[in-house]
Amino acid sequence: MIFAVVEDSRNQAEVLRALLKSEGHQAEVFLDGNSCVEALRDRRFDFFIIDWSLPDIGGDEVLRAVRGKCGWEVPVIFCTGRTDEAAASDILRLGADDFIPKPIRYMEFMARIHVLLRRCQPRPAMQQVGSIEIDLGGRRIMLAGVDVDLTQREFELALILLRNVGRLLSRDELLSTVWALDGGGDTRTVDTHASRLRKRLGLAGESGLMLSSVYGQGYRLDTVQSG
Repeated sequence: MIFAVVEDSRNQAEVLRALLKSEGHQAEVFLDGNSCVEALRDRRFDFFIIDWSLPDIGGDEVLRAVRGKCGWEVPVIFCTGRTDEAAASDILRLGADDFIPKPIRYMEFMARIHVLLRRCQPRPAMQQVGSIEIDLGGRRIMLAGVDVDLTQREFELALILLRNVGRLLSRDELLSTVWALDGGGDTRTVDTHASRLRKRLGLAGESGLMLSSVYGQGYRLDTVQSG
């Protein structure tokens, strides 16, 4: 696997790279957040290890870029000197899969890597939610067996909603995830795309799913009973 290690301490980063290499993985080191975000434009990584405190941008900004470009399947671990409960909650709520407190205990570090690698085994290429089928390999979505023509951003928004059935997703969260690298757009962009998805994917109940706008908060996709 190819790891991205985003860590401003070169010595620390090289130790992590050596540990990963000893397990047969490749690792590329980024000493600041912007260089990693830039690399996402044309390179692929299978796993991210991100320092919370970076010299240029916050680790949370790197995480948003990773989720926006690579999706939610790619594992992300944070390394942080913050060990309080609030910090742990913040990191996980933002979309990280796990975190390692500093100073890093290397046996624990590798154990957590292995746990996430087991947990993140590839899912079946085809997934079904209601009467909607998701073809991850082909990046397409079908409704009742018929391909639905979606733009890239519509597909990514649909994917997040379909993977979070029953969960309220704020407009800001959707905007920062789907449009992370675009550098534009606002919450009206989310509303416009959500409205299109509601029509194209039958999210007013026809597909067995209902997309609801929660006033002042965001969107929630729920299953509905047929008949």
